[in-house]
Amino acid sequence: MKPVLQALLLADSVYQDAATGKHIIVGTFNRVTFKKDGAKPVAIEVNGEEKTLIPGGNRAICPCAYISLTDIRGKAQCVLRYVNLEQNTVLLQIQFAIECPDPLQTVEVALPMPMLPPIAGVHALELLCDDEPLGSHRITVEETKEENDVSDSE
Repeated sequence: MKPVLQALLLADSVYQDAATGKHIIVGTFNRVTFKKDGAKPVAIEVNGEEKTLIPGGNRAICPCAYISLTDIRGKAQCVLRYVNLEQNTVLLQIQFAIECPDPLQTVEVALPMPMLPPIAGVHALELLCDDEPLGSHRITVEETKEENDVSDSE
């Protein structure tokens, strides 16, 4: 019998409260945007002085995956993989093992991930245990357009 996936989330960060043991999941998402050539500095004026502003928020990030499983019987070998669905190619893969003596317990895993590749398209974060798929989380990755690339429809 395979484990039961209760949750699979992608977030900016996941940490565990020391006092309660609760996992705190911050900034869940299913969409990533990036600029192909990175953010370009912009000159702005502040109090009569010219400053350089480097825009943020347009890059592939290093997320954290939150996984909640139950019905684990003994030890399970797991694989979390990031797959480009249009090309059916695995872009990232993380292997880990989980063990639980009681199948009625819930096992929570916070797994730091490397930077997501800035490849536009539809992707999935897929979880497999003992080579069986348990579930997935779909992610859309889009390249942002430069402000002057957007045509005004008015």
